[in-house]
Amino acid sequence: MRKLWPSVISAIGLLGVAGFLLVRPESGIGERYEVTSASPAQLEEVSKLTVFFGHQSVGRNLLAALPGAYAAEGLPAPQIIESESPVTDPVFQHTNIHRNQDPLGKIAAFDRILRAGVADAVDVAVLKLCYVDFHHGDDIQQVFDAYRSTLEALERDYPDVTFVHSTVPLTTDRGIRGRAEDRINRLLGRGTRLGVEHNVVRERYNTWLRETYAGSGRLFDIAAIQSTRLDGTRIKGTLSGQPFYSMDWAHASDSGHLNEAGAAIAVSALLATIADADRSTT
Repeated sequence: MRKLWPSVISAIGLLGVAGFLLVRPESGIGERYEVTSASPAQLEEVSKLTVFFGHQSVGRNLLAALPGAYAAEGLPAPQIIESESPVTDPVFQHTNIHRNQDPLGKIAAFDRILRAGVADAVDVAVLKLCYVDFHHGDDIQQVFDAYRSTLEALERDYPDVTFVHSTVPLTTDRGIRGRAEDRINRLLGRGTRLGVEHNVVRERYNTWLRETYAGSGRLFDIAAIQSTRLDGTRIKGTLSGQPFYSMDWAHASDSGHLNEAGAAIAVSALLATIADADRSTT
């Protein structure tokens, strides 16, 4: 029996390579994204606001980089506090919203927290779902419908609050070896959370968000930022004919989180989006 294992493993490996061949990476040349950076005036604008930010771990990457965005311009950073209770002073308020892998629960929690008093105190509110909330096979139409209807109701009931929307973060493309490992895990009945097939689902959801909110000037496109190289081109691929984007390893601390450099780029864009969105609605 032991002698059979090398043959079995080799066969599985070949299947993994075959699965990889369904993925066609593209250079991204010709498709560019301009990442926005916050100006000193925009940073000062945000420091005068009360912001509520619902997030999970990628959000903590952003918050860790926020003071540095201000320090780079010689400006005092806003106070960052973790709370789900109303705060009237200008602060950057946040909470780990609900729990991962339950996007409907996160949307409901965001609605509950705002309606419990936070919406009466804040100027800007942002909900960022996480990459682990979206996997191949999920009913993302249900998630998008819940998000859109919930935000429409909040915007109707709290017209003085500026709601900034966020795309869903991405994971990195781990290359031939990673795809082969993912294929083996699937053949063995094990789940994989890092395969590019999940980025296909995230891209579909993010496309709906862009179509709905990009024109409003109130969309923080973290997925586009993560997938944009320093030369401005995006990391794109196709899987069985479906497009996806992946996070650039230059921005990543691991397959799903931002390193210091990536977080600094992303949080500057977030602050610019918040400043412009608030200004456009006042």
